[in-house]
Amino acid sequence: MPKLLCDFVNSMIEEWGEDNPFYGLKNTGQLVEQWTNLDGLEIFYSYVRNSKWVTVTVLPTETGIHPVSNSVYKWKGYINEYIAETAVWWAFELLTEMEAKKFMIQHKPEVKFTFIRLGHPYELVVKFDGYYWVVVD
Repeated sequence: MPKLLCDFVNSMIEEWGEDNPFYGLKNTGQLVEQWTNLDGLEIFYSYVRNSKWVTVTVLPTETGIHPVSNSVYKWKGYINEYIAETAVWWAFELLTEMEAKKFMIQHKPEVKFTFIRLGHPYELVVKFDGYYWVVVD
């Protein structure tokens, strides 16, 4: 049985502590809209410490639908179900709850989160299975 994203987030909070900057239950955060030439410096700087943000990539769906807008975002906030679903809304330009719910059930989108913690790269891929966000092995 696949692991639910909410359970995974709770286990990471327990393992890394509630003050970790990557996994949490709060929906607050900031979309970093402008990519800068300092991105390379961020990567270099991160090898000795933590990323300043999480890179969020919305992948093409299992039904072959590709995002209609930019599908790579930088997020200063927690990884959780909220940001997974929000990123899908942004990438596929979904405007209403009904539209988003129908799209997600039909197309089962996937979202990849990447960041660096204590000099080590981490990646997490999650998928909406029609009911829940689950962790993809």
